[in-house]
Amino acid sequence: MSRDQVPGDDVAFDPLNEDELAGLGLEPATLPVLPLGDEPTRTTAPYLFPTERYRGEWRRHVIRLVRGLCLIAVYTGLLITLAVQRIKPEYTTLVVTLIAVGALLLAAHRAAHWWFSRFVLTNRRLMLIEGVLTRRVAMMPLLRVTDMSYFQTPAGRVLDFGDFHVESAGWRSPLRRIADLPHPNELYLRIVEEMYEPEAVEARLGASVAGAVQEALYGPPLVNYDGWIAVEVSDENGPVSVSPRRRFELHPARTYRVMITIAPYPIRGVSEPLVVTGGVTDDRVRFEVEIDSDQAALRRTAVAVPAWHDRASSTEFTLGPFSEDDALSDSPWLWVRVAQGRRTLQSIELETDLATGDGEHG
Repeated sequence: MSRDQVPGDDVAFDPLNEDELAGLGLEPATLPVLPLGDEPTRTTAPYLFPTERYRGEWRRHVIRLVRGLCLIAVYTGLLITLAVQRIKPEYTTLVVTLIAVGALLLAAHRAAHWWFSRFVLTNRRLMLIEGVLTRRVAMMPLLRVTDMSYFQTPAGRVLDFGDFHVESAGWRSPLRRIADLPHPNELYLRIVEEMYEPEAVEARLGASVAGAVQEALYGPPLVNYDGWIAVEVSDENGPVSVSPRRRFELHPARTYRVMITIAPYPIRGVSEPLVVTGGVTDDRVRFEVEIDSDQAALRRTAVAVPAWHDRASSTEFTLGPFSEDDALSDSPWLWVRVAQGRRTLQSIELETDLATGDGEHG
């Protein structure tokens, strides 16, 4: 292997051409409504038949739980007040304790009922799954729906919840009114689209699959960054001099610290620009930094380095001391690599001159 060759460069991959990429349908698509659900939960899955296509499920808005708990608290307070006023003092403590325990059990049941209840949408029907100790499953075929509307109170508009009213011809169902559903506008569009434009839903689902294929092939989208990466080497005695040709002396008996810094401005040490464009914008950028080498003893696995656009971030690797079993050859090479989302963005090469002797400074 030559000094200018990076390990792994001998493995060739034929890049996909434009026609092949177009055939995969990897063009991004605009999602006009809520994203499609991934997989049904264990609460919903038993009630779906194999050929049914799951579209999503939603809990009632948390306001429904809050209202129920508030009612329990009010009635508990009233019962405790009556118990204190009307029951003999010797029985008051017992009765108050029983009321409090009963209220806690009722509140726990109400919370569990809210947690396990689901409003479910598939390509064939609407479903409402409710209950903890007893379970009730109500459904309405989409083909039977003749009219649908939703209603929001002022509080519902502020907190983003509403009540759905579903009408059907010759079909009486508990789904005529479903109260306290979250994101009613987006949910209304989702249901209407499923009823009148099922092909659009399938097309969006296909685009989502294509996006997953793209991420599997190329990794997640990059985050933009404009800065520098710098490498500094030091040992027990302080900084180690690195020549303009990026060479330094490596004594096997010493311990070396390799400090790698990512910053939005030029910094000391051996540095290179680190620029990412054409990606997404985020306040925080996650890089992976590793040390590779033509010598196994000098390699270090990648670590995550969070970087910001207004301050520097650093990580440190330790090299040495090296034993005879490490079998370092003359002039080992180091490659400090920076990657993001499995894609290498920048690499800094350093060459070492392997010293002989006890490793003490002359």
